[in-house]
Parts: sequence; C-alpha cells; structure tokens
Amino acid sequence: MPEKIDVNELGRSVDPKSLSDEQLVDALRDGLADGGGKDIDPSLFARLVKSTRKGQLETVMSSDVRRPVLDAIFGRMAEFYSSKGSSAKRQVVHWHITGAADGGSDSYQTAMQHGTCEVSEQLAEEPRTELTMDGTQFLKVVTNNASPVTLFMTRKLKVSGDVGFATALQKMFTIPTA
Repeated sequence: MPEKIDVNELGRSVDPKSLSDEQLVDALRDGLADGGGKDIDPSLFARLVKSTRKGQLETVMSSDVRRPVLDAIFGRMAEFYSSKGSSAKRQVVHWHITGAADGGSDSYQTAMQHGTCEVSEQLAEEPRTELTMDGTQFLKVVTNNASPVTLFMTRKLKVSGDVGFATALQKMFTIPTA
C-alpha cells in the first residue's frame, strides 16, 4: 500500500480490513486535513464504513480523527437535506455522539426551516428532538449502513422529545449508500 492514500481511493479500491487500525486512522487524518472532507465522495465513504470492521470504526471514533470526521459529516449535512417534510416552523435537532476518548461526547445542532438546514456546534435553541448514539452507530446511520429504527429498538439510539419527528428525519435527508 502506498504511504499516503486518499479517502476516496480507500473507499473505492482498498479493503479496510487489510489495514491496521493505525493505517486507517492515518488515511482518514490525511484525507480530512485542511478541510478535505468536502472532496470525499459520500458514496465511497458509505462503502468504506460498510466494509470496515466494527473494531476499526470504534478505533477511528476514539482517536484524534474523530472530530474531523464528525466535522466533515456535519459540515456537509446541509447538502443532503431534502425539503421533503420541510416546514415554515423551525425544527431543531440536537445530536449527541458519545464515545469520545475522554469519555465525553460531541454535540451538534441542526435547524431546518423553509427547505434549508443550518448546522452549529452550539446547542443554542430548544430542540424538537435529541438523538444520542455512539460514534460507530452514528457513522452507520449517516451512511445508510444501519437502520435508526432498529438502533432505537435495540437501545443503541436514544431519542428524547418528539419520537415521530425523529423517525421522519431519515426521509428529510438524501443519505448516500454504498
């Protein structure tokens, strides 16, 4: 394997199971450096998540590359927002991604209104719903590699607030698939 490989190439032609955890983390770190998340093909990233072992995903989401991965995903979330189900009323969701190396979590706010989606790291508004899951489950949900309903039923995804709205969220985004 070459010294440095970009994330798209990783998703396209490398079996991540053949990589050590360190090699996978390094490849993601290199690919996300300097805002590189904008250049990652979402379908290739979905394929990468699908073909990566659970333990590798856990390592990624407890490493120093966790935050750049989350920032890249939330940084592009507005691109994948579909105005289906959009409302004139502001709909706020708080996302809590647990399992950080320090035992904490990362939180983001999405606010949807009039067909637009705004993302913030500040939880400044009262949410209609809050979603809490670990980093591995989050990666699987946002890449369409896990069913949020199944995760909810198995208590791997916690929802507080409007559960019906949380269920409809998946239809409000065009989620890339592998």
